[in-house]
Amino acid sequence: MKLNEEIIEILDHTAEKLAEAVASLSFDVWSRKDFRLFVNFPNISQTEQDRIFNELEVSILGLLILKFDDGISRKDKEFGLMLEYFENKLIDGFLNLFRNLKVEEKFVKQWKTLIDMRLSEYRNHYKVAIRESSKMREFDKNEESLKISWARVETITIDCLTHIRRGNVEEKDPLWKFLRKWFISLESKLAPLTSAINED
Repeated sequence: MKLNEEIIEILDHTAEKLAEAVASLSFDVWSRKDFRLFVNFPNISQTEQDRIFNELEVSILGLLILKFDDGISRKDKEFGLMLEYFENKLIDGFLNLFRNLKVEEKFVKQWKTLIDMRLSEYRNHYKVAIRESSKMREFDKNEESLKISWARVETITIDCLTHIRRGNVEEKDPLWKFLRKWFISLESKLAPLTSAINED
């Protein structure tokens, strides 16, 4: 089964624009005064500032790709094939942002390695979150899509926080609440784009 050329052209263009949005959304939050206060921004090195920005970018990619993964598993083969193609083009589009900035290919490859590593982590943790959500009394049997959304946001929030804090996560860390609100906001902003994925 192959995608027709018209669909491929639309998916390629959309993936490119979405990759640009990932970078833009990450920069927006990275620049916020409250975020910088939570990460002690003025007192950390440029390298550490850049590392934190990278974690924000890869976290948004993860949020998107977990959403598309759901669609691949839930939809018919043709729709799943389209989503799988789009996932790959989204990652390619993101990496091409660096190529367009004349970043050396060895650094682009390092980025690809980071993305692959994080996606593997997110997917494993997401499976755990889905299992946990099935035990939660807060969700009734008719709120399947809400459970899935909760599991996705919690997975990305916790993993992003853990990497920003280099594993030193505290229960009352204000960054935890900040990131959760941000990812919930992103999830709602992305809903129109991905609304067909979880519809049966």
